[in-house]
Amino acid sequence: MNGKAIGIIFACLLLSACSDPKQAKLPADISKWSEDKGLMEAVGKLDESDKNLFAGYAARQVFGSAFGGNKVVPDSTLGDALKAQQAWIEAKAAEAEKQKALAEQVKQQKLDALKEMNGTLTASLLELKLNPADYKNKQYSEYFSIEIALQNNTSDALAGVKGTVVLTDMFGEVIKRIGLTNDSQIDPGKTYIYSGTMDYNQFQAEDKKLAAADKTKIKFDWEPDTYIFTNGKKQSMPK
Repeated sequence: MNGKAIGIIFACLLLSACSDPKQAKLPADISKWSEDKGLMEAVGKLDESDKNLFAGYAARQVFGSAFGGNKVVPDSTLGDALKAQQAWIEAKAAEAEKQKALAEQVKQQKLDALKEMNGTLTASLLELKLNPADYKNKQYSEYFSIEIALQNNTSDALAGVKGTVVLTDMFGEVIKRIGLTNDSQIDPGKTYIYSGTMDYNQFQAEDKKLAAADKTKIKFDWEPDTYIFTNGKKQSMPK
């Protein structure tokens, strides 16, 4: 093979390499990318998938540079940018899967804890009413009184229970949520009647709605938080 033939082959190889748009260099100054004719022509030769990759990469670089980060590596090519963006997308997808798996795990833990705690204690609303002021007992304005039955369904005594009373209307809309803590012992298989009072605030929408609601149509729900047994055992909802 003579020198002329070798030169032609070499020229063809060089031309082929130069025609690969992914070999285009990225200017170190991101603000000059749109002004770089060679880079823009190279981007124009990419397929739609790669164009979208570069658009995402460029957006990240511009955003990062505005806050002093994401500097372009010297002598980076368009191909390097596409690889970097693809790697970033895959990393984000992997992180999203991890977060989803964690959320599912916590959700299942809550369901398991709720099932166990619902088996431990049954709560039932016995009475809810709005009472007039009772100056003798230092109730200087109208107030709510509430009675709730707490039944221990286990063979161990409960030293204390903590949870939230949720009162809703007949359509399921929450009227009021009330935190409840009871430290009176509930023996195995026994029921304790909790009696409490709440101030009535005429300026609070939830209190006004509760006062006006038909008490026979109010729905009661109990959200357990923590149960402590006299033997030291403890049940609690995952946070």
